[in-house]
Amino acid sequence: MGSPRPFIVDSHQDIAWHVHKYRRDFSLTETAEKAMITLPALFTGGVVLSCVTLFAEHNAPRSVRRKRLLRELEFYLELPEKFPQHVMQVASVDELRDLRERAASSAEVWGFLLAMEGADLLESPDELQVFHEKGLRMLSLTWNERNQWATGAKHHGGLTRKGALLLHKMRELGIVLDVSHLNEESFFDALGQWSGPVCATHSNPAALCEDTRNLTDEQLQSMQERGAVVGTLLYNGFLDSSWQSGGPQTPMSRVAEHVEYLLGHLGSESVGIGSDFDGGLTAKNTPEGLDTIADLPKLGAELKRRGSTNEIVAGVLGENWFRFFERHLPPRASPRL
Repeated sequence: MGSPRPFIVDSHQDIAWHVHKYRRDFSLTETAEKAMITLPALFTGGVVLSCVTLFAEHNAPRSVRRKRLLRELEFYLELPEKFPQHVMQVASVDELRDLRERAASSAEVWGFLLAMEGADLLESPDELQVFHEKGLRMLSLTWNERNQWATGAKHHGGLTRKGALLLHKMRELGIVLDVSHLNEESFFDALGQWSGPVCATHSNPAALCEDTRNLTDEQLQSMQERGAVVGTLLYNGFLDSSWQSGGPQTPMSRVAEHVEYLLGHLGSESVGIGSDFDGGLTAKNTPEGLDTIADLPKLGAELKRRGSTNEIVAGVLGENWFRFFERHLPPRASPRL
């Protein structure tokens, strides 16, 4: 009798952004050349739960970007209606456990949890209530830029007064704080005022690849003290600082080195995968062997080859994120308004 399929969780996927940018059908295997995530590929790879983003790229007027953000929200909310036997939204512990039960009996079940990548399009902290009622359960304050709430990785500055109010509203609603994309000053400002659940959905250790998007050892220590989970980002440029666009893919072993470094600093229950697939990533700028979302199990095989136990590998592939959300999602489902 074979071992059970792993429960794979990916904490950062930009599905709606990519689907709309390339005008492709998420349900089809044959899609735009650059697509890394389709519904069939998720099934093939055994990815049972994805944290999917609301993200409107910053190359358009604010009014246009707001429309794109709301269109992305509508796209996600329609998926369970289009594929009722295969897709479900997860916004509570009840739904999380239901997803696990359904996945145990079918290889073609996938759930998504809504996250917002960058809060600059929110008009006020109170508007967060509207998105929470639709199932939003995780929020990052910024993308790479400085906005009304805080400062992203490519700029200088910290949390603003408005940002403190937004954190208060997030805590009131029970929304998880994602620190990926914050610069160091905003990171420590935010954690200084935050008592709720925190994670980094897609970040790597700066000690192995020096970049403002990666986390220093001091930041990792703060995350470890709070029981956070960090999702390993599968972009060559954040895995190897010497990599250049157009160069060869980084080897799978490089991903494993980042995972192992995080395990050493955070512990065996605090490391996961946050691929960032379809967020501008393609097979040309992701590690060797990780060409689509269906390839994620290969990372587990590489970790085992390097000596990780089955328990540690299962944790990295998904169990750690499952436990994190089991602790921090609201216990029961409520109607989506």
